[in-house]
Amino acid sequence: MRPLIAITCSFTDGRMFLNHGYYEAVEKAGGIPVGAAPLRDKEALSKLIDRVDGLLFSGGPDVDPRRFGENPKPALGEVNPLRDEAEIFLCREAVKRKKPILGICRGIQLINVALGGTLYQDIQSEVEKPMKHSQQAPRWYASHDVVVSRDSLLFRILGSERVAVNSFHHQAVKDVAEALKPVAFSQDGIVEAVESVSGEFFLLGVQWHPEEMWQEYPLQLKLFEALVQAASEK
Repeated sequence: MRPLIAITCSFTDGRMFLNHGYYEAVEKAGGIPVGAAPLRDKEALSKLIDRVDGLLFSGGPDVDPRRFGENPKPALGEVNPLRDEAEIFLCREAVKRKKPILGICRGIQLINVALGGTLYQDIQSEVEKPMKHSQQAPRWYASHDVVVSRDSLLFRILGSERVAVNSFHHQAVKDVAEALKPVAFSQDGIVEAVESVSGEFFLLGVQWHPEEMWQEYPLQLKLFEALVQAASEK
């Protein structure tokens, strides 16, 4: 049976939306994608987690720094406190149930914050000699490389120590949550991927956008295939 994969959605001005790359990649990988609304009803969110086989935390606006004990800095972008609240709850409850989780861009940041980590609110103003992380190139284009730890789930999935990725972010993982370990980095030291320390279940976050790349770079589809495979085994 094909597993159900809940994908978190953005919402603004009374509209909920999701870029097509996410659900197309999940479908291509063999899963059935379903949109997850940022509900306020925690009981409903809990029931959602019970019914789906895996979760994909998608990209979107900045994570509110108040979620990790900081006040907003001048370069902080748009935040959505209702989405933060719903997704932090979803993440923590999914971890308790050991449901397979994949986080993309905002998703890696959300997972890190939900589990007790912190973020750079703005790479350019907080990191010494940063590289360009908001590319001015087509979204599918790989604008820089990341180095992947050989002793990692990510390496086992992608089979390479150096992976070409795209880049559309100005926040990034700073202090890594205790339950996570960093497993990929860009040349300026920014964390580009995290995964579970325990390895008890599939938990992976990447800073790039593989949903925009997989048609031009088929290697990126392996991330979605790994999520779907893990969800199939639950």
